[in-house]
Amino acid sequence: MASAKRYDPTLHAVRYGIKGILLFLLPLPILITSIVLLLRGQVFDTLVTGGAFAAFMLAATVARHGFRLQGEYERRKIARAPTTPYKTVAALFISITTGVLDWWTSDFVMGALPESVLIGAVAFLGFALYYGLDPRKDKAGKLSLGVTVEEVLEALDAANLKIDAIEDARRKIRNPEFNARLQRITNKAREVVDSIEDDPARLSRARKFLKVYLDGTQRVTEGYAQTHQGLAAPQALETNFSRVLDSIEQTFTEQQTKLLEDNHFDLDVQIEVLETQLKREGVI
Repeated sequence: MASAKRYDPTLHAVRYGIKGILLFLLPLPILITSIVLLLRGQVFDTLVTGGAFAAFMLAATVARHGFRLQGEYERRKIARAPTTPYKTVAALFISITTGVLDWWTSDFVMGALPESVLIGAVAFLGFALYYGLDPRKDKAGKLSLGVTVEEVLEALDAANLKIDAIEDARRKIRNPEFNARLQRITNKAREVVDSIEDDPARLSRARKFLKVYLDGTQRVTEGYAQTHQGLAAPQALETNFSRVLDSIEQTFTEQQTKLLEDNHFDLDVQIEVLETQLKREGVI
């Protein structure tokens, strides 16, 4: 697992931020047409084409949000389906707007309405074939009995938020050694989260570990970062924090190994020992 490629949220954001850029470019001729009509004083036609351009831009924005949600859905082994079908809504906007524009070119003659409806339907089909529609089912992965998708996702989301907070605090610490050690700790934490996503049955065995351990590590790291940011800490405090990091890293490594190998371990004793040391060192 340690050799697995780490997910980079920045690359994810860039990839799905770019996807669908064509939807913003294709309506540009309509904007030009609207400007020309405005210069000619054709107010009604300007309103129609201008409204169509605005509708296309709105659809592109909604679709891009849908792409990002689907990207996150596809990335995770256990995921909720998007609650709002953003891509489908965007496809409907594009379909209706395309049909209205085609009908406008026919001066809104009733006889041309069926053809315009057909063209709108083709636009919807084209979007669906090229971009796809929204996923509608939750991804359960290797979900076991007694554990729901919601429980697993809530635990994983909460753990990731704590790890992100530790990362944010780490960046404020200027000590290179502490930075490197905290980086190893957060990497190990994400490996544990990944292992739970691979096998949700591990959640019940790691629940207290994720809550208590990550909470304690977050408090320690944030407290140190806030107290010593930009300041030279006394040697005694540096030594205490170093010992705390030793305990955190060692305990985390041991418990990750047990999580992967032992089906019946309990972390209560290890967590209590670690908390006792953190309190004794005066960092929590």
